[in-house]
Amino acid sequence: MSIYSLDPYNDEQLERIITFEEENNCLDKPSLYIKKIRETISKEEYYDPNKNEFDEILFTEKNNKITDCCYIHGEKDIKQCKITPINISNKSKKRNLPELATDYALDKLGMIEVFINVDYSDNNMIMYLESKGYENLGEVGKDILLLKEKEEKENSQRMI
Repeated sequence: MSIYSLDPYNDEQLERIITFEEENNCLDKPSLYIKKIRETISKEEYYDPNKNEFDEILFTEKNNKITDCCYIHGEKDIKQCKITPINISNKSKKRNLPELATDYALDKLGMIEVFINVDYSDNNMIMYLESKGYENLGEVGKDILLLKEKEEKENSQRMI
């Protein structure tokens, strides 16, 4: 499965995000975030390669339909980012997006540390990420914070 960076200025992607929100009873609405970006930031400013901080929405899709999405916020100079999966109502759904987004952040964006905020009630995702080598850093507000570092990823590949 591939992961894509959403273009907040693409109307077709916005419509697909809205469909995803409705089908998954999303508690947070990426569509509102996209509309805010459109109102406050020019396309040139959003895609400025020289800015240090970045905010994106990453998504997976199947048959031209979005299957999952998450927010990613990072800082290039310190090579850290935070991934926040969209909070959906179905907690039993198997979601490999956080792992795909981590690989994207480490390999494509050059991050060294990737933090993932997971809703504290989403035990399936927390246990899945821990089994994949993420370090559970404990509660932060209503979330559990997990960490994956680039060095650990390289070590686990050598062991295979």
